[in-house]
Amino acid sequence: MKNLIAGFAFLLVAGCASVSSADCSADAHALGQRDGRLGATPQSDLYAQRCGAAPDRAQYDAGWRAGYSQRPIPLW
Repeated sequence: MKNLIAGFAFLLVAGCASVSSADCSADAHALGQRDGRLGATPQSDLYAQRCGAAPDRAQYDAGWRAGYSQRPIPLW
């Protein structure tokens, strides 16, 4: 049972930090906006590491701020 839980936890964490090939060629502002809307911390360093080239940081950050302001707020 512990192995099952550990495996599930690993897959959950690995899935959260994945970068697709489409992300590597996407618009930096759109990437930031999506990440912000999902409530994720800024991921531009992760994109740079996984894609071999960093997105335009200013565009990404502007998109992240715009998306973060649009994120759904939990009603609990």
